[in-house]
Amino acid sequence: MQLSSRSRSGVTFIEVLLFLAIVSIVGVIILPLLFASTENRLLQESISLVEHNGTLILQSLAQNTHHAERVIGPGMGEQGKVLALQSASGAMNPTIFALSGGSFIIVQHTNQQIISASQVAVQNFTVRNTSTSSTRQSVLVSFTVSRTLRLEAPRTYSQGFEALFTLYPVDKTVGNQCGVTPGCIDSGHYSWQIFDAGVCQNASTTLNCL
Repeated sequence: MQLSSRSRSGVTFIEVLLFLAIVSIVGVIILPLLFASTENRLLQESISLVEHNGTLILQSLAQNTHHAERVIGPGMGEQGKVLALQSASGAMNPTIFALSGGSFIIVQHTNQQIISASQVAVQNFTVRNTSTSSTRQSVLVSFTVSRTLRLEAPRTYSQGFEALFTLYPVDKTVGNQCGVTPGCIDSGHYSWQIFDAGVCQNASTTLNCL
């Protein structure tokens, strides 16, 4: 009599254990590499974002400062947290740069705009009026832009920026209709006057000014 046998399909318990062990070993090797790659990519994005925002702020400061008639604040030889400029254009007078929370803003007349991106924080904005005379005015500005990566171990990338801007001299200033110097009401509020329809009006906003 000839005996026949049927082959069994499937896997054994030992084979399953071996498979799980191999998967675990591969995971232990690959996962740290994946995390490191992701963290490095996020760091490179943060560096790019911080540098872009710093450059954008400097460009806005340069453009508006060069074409301003004079520096309203801080006073000559003084230092402050707000840069106030007098402009010949009524729609842009005064032009004010400062921090509001962690955002860098520009106020022109009564129009307020956030320049920095929401993903970064701008800190330590400082303005020094380095003018040597009323006809040769200049300001030295500095600030820090940073971004925090919300990883398992949070990391912050920050970069400092500094630049000196000189106003282009003009023969005649026309933007000083009200003659009131802008200034802080308290540590969180800044006030100035605008000239509309032949009348000087009060304006104010929330700024880090002290």
